[in-house]
Amino acid sequence: MIRYDQHMHTYFSPDSSETLEAYLDQTTGPIVTTEHLDFNDLFMGGEDTILDYEKYRKTIDQLNTNYNHRIRKGIEIGYTKDSHAQILDYLKDKEFDVQLLSVHQNGEYDFLQPIVKEKNVQDVMNEYFPLLLEALEQFQTANVLTHFDYGIRLSDVSVDELQEHQAILKNVLRKVIDKEMAFELNTRSMYQYGNVALYEQMIKWYLELGGKSFSLGSDAHSTDYYGYHFEDAITLLEEQGVSSVTIFEKQQPTQLPLNTFKQ
Repeated sequence: MIRYDQHMHTYFSPDSSETLEAYLDQTTGPIVTTEHLDFNDLFMGGEDTILDYEKYRKTIDQLNTNYNHRIRKGIEIGYTKDSHAQILDYLKDKEFDVQLLSVHQNGEYDFLQPIVKEKNVQDVMNEYFPLLLEALEQFQTANVLTHFDYGIRLSDVSVDELQEHQAILKNVLRKVIDKEMAFELNTRSMYQYGNVALYEQMIKWYLELGGKSFSLGSDAHSTDYYGYHFEDAITLLEEQGVSSVTIFEKQQPTQLPLNTFKQ
């Protein structure tokens, strides 16, 4: 069985202390870590979170000599309009196997900070989903749209409430399709934050619009969450008639059959 988790972090991200070796011990197949890039990172007090690429690259190169070249390089880009130029400047001379596109903040606060709980859920969605669409419209090189629900993880959102934003969410999904990106099933969002039903709705809309590429990511910051609830997410995809997920190497997509993940 191969379990390829396409969204996880190590000590190269400031909110994790996990090692690459610990993830390698979880599987005999390849791994990829997707370290944070967030300028004016409000979750970290407004400091810039910038991956030390040279250290990251050298560490992976060294480990790959002992681990049969099983480690790939990834990055999670926290997009804001104000940081777009800085992001492009950072990326221009660096190679990654996969780029994740995320929206974590609105310039005033990160959407996982407690202030979000004080706000009306409709107001949060009215603010967050346009930011997600803007990121997709403006950023060109990402491979995967991550945790579409990051902005509402702290809110109790029903499917009916989500459906009130169907128009903009379908535009989000159309952009994912137009850019030949993969739509992430973020299993922490689904099974830790309780948003399975919201993902079921998004999967249905995505398939109706012609979407075909799905990415499985746990958003793990330690091996405790590596491949978190992947079996459940795979079952959900199969129930919707999906037979594969998309993985990336050197930013080129490969379809991996779902039965590859099974015992």
